[in-house]
Amino acid sequence: MFWPLAFFKALVARRRDGTSTPLLAGFKLTHRCNLHCRHCPFWKRKTTDPGFEAVVERLTALRALGVLMVIFEGGEPLLWRDGEKTFADVVEAARPHFLSVGVTTNGTFPLDVPADVIWVSLDGLEATHDEIRGAGVFEKAMGNIASARGRPVFANVTVNRINAGEVEDLVRMLAGTVRGVTIQFHYPYEGLPDPLLPTHAQRVEVLQRLIRLKEEGYPVADSRAALAALEENHWRCHDHLLANVEPDGTIRTGCYVKGRGGVLCRLCGFAAHCEISLAYDLQLGPILAGKRLFGW
Repeated sequence: MFWPLAFFKALVARRRDGTSTPLLAGFKLTHRCNLHCRHCPFWKRKTTDPGFEAVVERLTALRALGVLMVIFEGGEPLLWRDGEKTFADVVEAARPHFLSVGVTTNGTFPLDVPADVIWVSLDGLEATHDEIRGAGVFEKAMGNIASARGRPVFANVTVNRINAGEVEDLVRMLAGTVRGVTIQFHYPYEGLPDPLLPTHAQRVEVLQRLIRLKEEGYPVADSRAALAALEENHWRCHDHLLANVEPDGTIRTGCYVKGRGGVLCRLCGFAAHCEISLAYDLQLGPILAGKRLFGW
């Protein structure tokens, strides 16, 4: 079935039947990472990576739940290994089961993976990015993006108090380099106060600037509707559309933060979850944003 029609039919069926089956899953293959980014809590968590067969079992379970899209993440998912099996084997195992398979990576490894969409985390211009993620990381990530010609590479920015003032400059710089830029806001997994949490004024300013950039034709991939909704977080969250897998194999449905930190809805900055919730409400802009990001 043609991708847009398949996704649209899935949305309509869930609304009609009132089912609470998820559409999108985030699969943490590992908590291990070669970086120790200032905003990330996951590299601090010591867990054992699943073997290949365990990964396949969880993918099968996700498909049985009704999941149509899966995004591999970490830690750094490209670090995953099981004997001769590499991350590319995981992607190949997933592709027959899902309409779209994505990965979020820090960009320090070659992007030669067969995913339908690849997000590289870029959190500012060079000095700021390296302040957050480590010396030399920006140059390495940009080099791997440049080498990934023809691959579906997007940039994802985690907006925090340090980098909020240069998100606009980063988007302008990335125009013509990546297919698009998505954002999310830093979340206080380890509780409040959190020195990296953007102020409300910073949050609003970033979102308004992104809307202007999008209107000017810059590659902001998030929909205008989602960007506007994130200002005050008055959108209705349909978190039943989400599933999440931990490296130990635990599958949870609902909010991304569940089991990973305290749930503070007023501070939610997960644009992808806002986007899919608005798409569920049949808003055209978010549906089109999904089409562009997931290749529908």
